[in-house]
Amino acid sequence: MHIEDQIVHYTSDELIRVSIAQTRRITETARQRHHLSPVACAALGRAMTGALLLAGDYKNHEGVSLKFAGDGPLGAVHVDAFDSNKVRGYIDNPTVDLPLKANGKLDVGAAVGQHGQLTVTRFTPEQMTYTSQADLVSGEIAEDLAYYLYTSEQIPSTISLGVLVDRDYTIAASGGFLVQALPGAKEEDLARVEANITQIGPITTYLKNHPDGEGLIDIILSGMHFKELFRKPAWWQCTCSRQRIENVLLSLRAQDKEELLQDPQVEMTCHYCGEKYVISHDELVTLFENAHKE
Repeated sequence: MHIEDQIVHYTSDELIRVSIAQTRRITETARQRHHLSPVACAALGRAMTGALLLAGDYKNHEGVSLKFAGDGPLGAVHVDAFDSNKVRGYIDNPTVDLPLKANGKLDVGAAVGQHGQLTVTRFTPEQMTYTSQADLVSGEIAEDLAYYLYTSEQIPSTISLGVLVDRDYTIAASGGFLVQALPGAKEEDLARVEANITQIGPITTYLKNHPDGEGLIDIILSGMHFKELFRKPAWWQCTCSRQRIENVLLSLRAQDKEELLQDPQVEMTCHYCGEKYVISHDELVTLFENAHKE
């Protein structure tokens, strides 16, 4: 029996906050929708988990978009997280696969690329957007996010992300955690947390052996007094809809609309979720005519 995906937030008296996300079902949904190769699963799963951790960490933000644009064969990795517990994502070249590394691990760094940029866009409840960038440092996703948080937001952070792909290519485990120092945290407490984290081992192995992930916080904040702030179920959700597709069609130039009307139907596919929308010629005529009357 698999545990439902969720994100849980904690804080300690030592001014350290921790967020833990389990995302196996989310990553499996992405694998099925986009027909992902194993290394693409690992890259997108890590990125979606990271986005959830960042989106859930900022209560005053409505959403976070991440774009890992490296020089690897996967192309760019695109992820949106919103409402602190919903996420979607896609990869430019989802079927690309690479040989395993010498240690038997998926070579996410080579697939994403070690040179390029991570673009982070935050969306506030007031519909304001703030975009910042940082260079990729490894293409392994977690290291790139940690570097971004330190250089762009000046927040010392430890982030661990992982996806374990089973022999039948389904997702056996997916998740991660984000540890951040709040203003006033002491160096000795941060050093203790860093030492605690070394006891966890690979995050995917831990989540496979402990599906509920509950014991993870006891290791990370061992020797400290902490409390759970809140938890939320997490899931894959796309924001596309037929209404949005129709709005896109209505925004086209008159010449483009005329060209579309020459076809028996219009088919549009959402990059993020793969959902296909088919609008017949008659429906298109009605759509344009009704808009013209308004």
